[in-house]
Amino acid sequence: MYLLSLVLAIAGAPADTSLLSPPIAVLSGRVTNEQGEPLDAVRVTIVEANRSTHSGPDGHYSFTGLARGTYGLSFARIGYAPRVLRIRLGDSDTTVNTVLRASFVELPDIQVTASPLATTALAAPQPISVLTPGDLATAGAPSLGETASVVPGVRSVSTGSGIGKPVIRGLTSNRVLVLADGQRLETQQWGDEHGPNVETASSERIEIIRGPASVLYGSDALGGVINVVDPELPDALGKPAFVRGKMRAAFSTNTRMPEGTLIAEGAREGFGFRAAGTARSAGNLQTPNGPLDNSGIETISASGSAGLRGTWGAAHLTYARRNERLELHEDPAEDPGATPYQRVSDDRLHFEMTLPVAGSHVDVDAGYERNNRREFESADAEEIELGLLSKTWTGDARFHHTPVGPLDGIAGVSVLRTDVDKSGEETLVPGSSTGNIGVFVSEQAPLGLVTVSIGGRFDHRRLDVDADADLGVAAERRTWNAVSGSFGLILHTSEQTAVVLNVGRGFRAPSPFELFSNGVHEGTARFERGNAGLENETSLNTDLAFRVQSERVSAEVGGFVNLVDDYIYPRPTGAEDPESGFEIFDYTQGNARLYGLEAVAEYHPTPALHFRGTADYVRGQNTDLDVPLPFIPPLRVTYSIRIEAPPVGPLAGPYLSAEGETNVRQTSLDPQDFAPPGYTLAHIGGGFGIPVGARTIGVDVQVRNLFDTAYTNFLSRYKAWALDAGRNVIFRVSTDL
Repeated sequence: MYLLSLVLAIAGAPADTSLLSPPIAVLSGRVTNEQGEPLDAVRVTIVEANRSTHSGPDGHYSFTGLARGTYGLSFARIGYAPRVLRIRLGDSDTTVNTVLRASFVELPDIQVTASPLATTALAAPQPISVLTPGDLATAGAPSLGETASVVPGVRSVSTGSGIGKPVIRGLTSNRVLVLADGQRLETQQWGDEHGPNVETASSERIEIIRGPASVLYGSDALGGVINVVDPELPDALGKPAFVRGKMRAAFSTNTRMPEGTLIAEGAREGFGFRAAGTARSAGNLQTPNGPLDNSGIETISASGSAGLRGTWGAAHLTYARRNERLELHEDPAEDPGATPYQRVSDDRLHFEMTLPVAGSHVDVDAGYERNNRREFESADAEEIELGLLSKTWTGDARFHHTPVGPLDGIAGVSVLRTDVDKSGEETLVPGSSTGNIGVFVSEQAPLGLVTVSIGGRFDHRRLDVDADADLGVAAERRTWNAVSGSFGLILHTSEQTAVVLNVGRGFRAPSPFELFSNGVHEGTARFERGNAGLENETSLNTDLAFRVQSERVSAEVGGFVNLVDDYIYPRPTGAEDPESGFEIFDYTQGNARLYGLEAVAEYHPTPALHFRGTADYVRGQNTDLDVPLPFIPPLRVTYSIRIEAPPVGPLAGPYLSAEGETNVRQTSLDPQDFAPPGYTLAHIGGGFGIPVGARTIGVDVQVRNLFDTAYTNFLSRYKAWALDAGRNVIFRVSTDL
């Protein structure tokens, strides 16, 4: 309520407050194609002001009530390559006309995660992939890891169908940072059976940075960042008030999982709101050898947002809640009747504000997350076996300064506090409190055909640990300091091609589990002992890539080398815990080297015919022990074709698609691991739209694992005794309300 009162108070503040810049009259312009013809339905977005509109039949667009300053202005329309311009608004009317280049390739318009300034994917200083709404619908997975694994360089460590931990270039858990619309999530992702608790069904897109991004995001962004981005909150500035909605429903035959999402949003003048809800319930996962008992999931997610926009700036508040019940299948050879499960609830509050200041603007971002994870031994158990409750407060302030010569960018400060309390019969980690403060600067400079990006950051982190007699831990305090940096160079060899070089230094502070564990870890079937003397992991990553985005071709081919100092890992001692019988592993540090290749290419010979292929490979080595790292996925190649047809009778936009996926056998193995055989899967899909009055109902059908192939994913935690999912037919229906 305090935050909402603050928003309303700011909205009523006078526009000529001395700290705020006066509004300009109008920003307007005209969008045309290369032949000079007007383009309608172009989405025009002022990124930093969170304002958008569409061009009319004459190609004209306009905004009113903007403060002076420097902004990113984005133009996007299906059938044309997106464009992002940096514009400077003064006190008088401003006209910005632009020309869009025709493209059969459907490209995302902007990305906001990999750089301080919104850019297209072609101009991003780091390797970044964007999953669009169409990609998210095709993925159709209940976990974030499985949803993101369609991207080259990204995989998922899976525990059945409900838990999927993202793997980016062979790094996972606390080495991959997950964001919900820019809000940092702290959901005990260090655990093998602890997945990110974020809903993707109502999101607009997912942006994935492949490689370290510690300059902007601090600790845990050593391997990469995944940002689940919500749709922009609507407004009705300069247009009539409105209310609208969307509905999506799906059914998956493999787990007999119904799923539904409802979204309602509206606006009146500068006030906008959105409410969304998603529910799914899945039974046991079906494999070609039969079902995996006790592998069902239930999820209910809901969120609500409200915000204001005006000449004073913009602010909005979001509350999201997600409840999950996750059944955990166990090895039937050990306990055929085991029925353990988890209950996870996650509550998030997120406040964002943009204020114009002295011809520029400041972003203020504050968040609170309460993640409550409870594990039970059996379906009828009443007592909690293990309970972990984390409460996280985050705050960021970013000043987007006016350009200084060619330099344009941000300076900022971020703070974090996480408190973890434990409960239950089992002791896994001690209670703790983590505090972090970071200061950073990130700049970009366009210098003709070359764009240079540079950034630096300093972090100070403190961990206070509670005394825990069961773990033999005394109360103590640990502190770490870290310096991160990045340097990027984009050479635009032509309007449609670019060579990108990026060198980044990332870091990760050790988790309380790695520092202070002392007991049986059921998730890994090991007795693990922490090491309170662990230091920060640091990495030096170098990326080199070539990008092409033409009318018919989109491609990126790149390679990377990531050198990680003080890599944290559990090392077998050869001794056995007498009570559990598990081998004892001690956490220690060494050096590691990861390198690999990633490639994605699309060819569109006609507007109706689309070919796509990807390949990714990574090799990870513990250079101290001269053994391969764990959780390193093998070579994967995908290939697909999509055919789109003109309307057939009443059916709009019919299409057919076919896809293949080949995973080779992993031959570079950690001594404690083993590799199942390689495999190839086939998937098909199709869909169309049915006009019903003024609306169109979309109907889509997909068949995953068409031939019911028996296979085991190398990153499945069930691979020692179970196959992965067999054939799955997914039916989807969607419409605007």
